[in-house]
Amino acid sequence: MRLLSTIMLMLFVGSVQANFNISPLSQTISTKQKSASYTLENLTDRKAAYVVKVATRTINSMGEELREETKEIRVFPSKIILEPQQKKRIKVIYLGKRNIEQEKAFRVVFMQLDRDVTESEKSELNAKFNFHTAFYVTPKNAEARLNANLTQGNEGPQLALANRGNKHIILQDWKLKLTSGEQSVIYDQPLPDINMLANSKVFIPLSSKANSYDLAEIVTH
Repeated sequence: MRLLSTIMLMLFVGSVQANFNISPLSQTISTKQKSASYTLENLTDRKAAYVVKVATRTINSMGEELREETKEIRVFPSKIILEPQQKKRIKVIYLGKRNIEQEKAFRVVFMQLDRDVTESEKSELNAKFNFHTAFYVTPKNAEARLNANLTQGNEGPQLALANRGNKHIILQDWKLKLTSGEQSVIYDQPLPDINMLANSKVFIPLSSKANSYDLAEIVTH
């Protein structure tokens, strides 16, 4: 269950709050582009304040998303006050290296503050709502390359799922084909939606049924 919850976090791009909206939820720029933008909209009839934070993203073998502060992207403006029903475009500028071989993954997190404010008050407020988005900087001709193997973990069989490519891939409604000799079956237990970042590997627990098979293949259609 822990793995399932952390994998869902990797796909999570924000829980839409009724009082504000962000678009798009996910976007990708090439290394030739310098910037992109989001639209922040206050859907309420009250003045609202927001701050924006950025971080790099990686995942560990348990499927947990790890974040670190970064100076590779910058948001302008990073502190916003919106009037009722007002919209504002928020610019994200990429300041990192252009000559990269592997896609860079970031989080751009919009945080709504907890009460109506004036400019002089906003530094005193605590964040109330978080809205997460995905942001990628992708080199030319990047592609994902999935590899799947059956292994034995401490608690039983597991799928070692790796993305050996240099671009992320999101698996949704995917299936697992298990093979032993000439016998093949489709694994009949639920599999989590998962965002496999570039050059990442996770281990997904499987039921004991997988013990009867030697090979695994990802089926996406």
